Amino acid sequence: MRVTRRAALAMLSAAPAFGLARRVRAAREVTIMMILWRGETGTEKGFRDQLREEGIDASFIVRDAGQDVRRVAEFAAEAKARRPDLIYVWGTPATLALVGRRGEIDPARHVTDLPVVFAMVSSPVGSKLVDASRLSGRNLTGTSHVVPVPDQLRAMRAYRAFTRLAVLYNPTEANSVINVAELREQARLLSFTLIEEPVPLAGGKPDASDLGAVVARLMPRDPHFLYLGPDSFIGANSPAITGAALDLGLPTFSATEAPLRSASALFGLVSRYDNVGRLTAHKAARILRDGLAPGAIPVETLARFSLVVRMDVARRLSFYPPISLLDFAELVG
Repeated sequence: MRVTRRAALAMLSAAPAFGLARRVRAAREVTIMMILWRGETGTEKGFRDQLREEGIDASFIVRDAGQDVRRVAEFAAEAKARRPDLIYVWGTPATLALVGRRGEIDPARHVTDLPVVFAMVSSPVGSKLVDASRLSGRNLTGTSHVVPVPDQLRAMRAYRAFTRLAVLYNPTEANSVINVAELREQARLLSFTLIEEPVPLAGGKPDASDLGAVVARLMPRDPHFLYLGPDSFIGANSPAITGAALDLGLPTFSATEAPLRSASALFGLVSRYDNVGRLTAHKAARILRDGLAPGAIPVETLARFSLVVRMDVARRLSFYPPISLLDFAELVG
């Protein structure tokens, strides 16, 4: 559904709870609840830094789900009781648990009457947080950090042509399943073989006990690259995954920044966590300072991405980037 400028203005006028009252509150210190998924990241630093630059004086209530989606229900209940001026939430699982999918919202469980900004949601449309207009029409807005899959694949092919791509993913994480579905469609369109390897589960949860063996199972199928998508479990365990791949001579492409900074991915086309946090804070400021309704602020990704190449990994693999990439790639390590 396309939303016109007139419709967007109507949404603004129809949401007084996020209008003048919020503008008045921004003149004093505001309270922001931060719901994290796996502890502090560079996204939160960027968020706080940008809020200060936007002139927002804020105190923070920080809660960490520790990758346990059940804890988000506790935080939602706490938010309803404490009534912060705004809630910041990191990642797809936590955001879905906090606000619900379109058409599946339960006011008894979900936060429906406090402004929410989300960050690091890989597919806001695919996750049914917003529709194709990228306007929620309700109490949330936010940012996505993932470069579109076709652009990621072009970056991979600019590094080296491939016909077989392996992907390791968590089948219990909605954004990961969506990402693999997008890869399947691109494999059909671009005529390459996608080698799918879901991580094993133990008691319904992803099992990190022997990820090296999971990577090794890929090798008889002779993949040219291992793809790590926007998957919190994969990101948290990327040192073990990329280390095993490196030992086996398998180059890894990452769709997110963390495996390039704190693990051994070879390269990736990514959004910087700090910049994602800053963009999210700008949206928060539009709510807290300017009085805009969250539902009339579009969900966005960054306008620019970074092609990061780990040269220490390239040397280990003897797999160097072509000269054509050197003019704009960020070379680290």
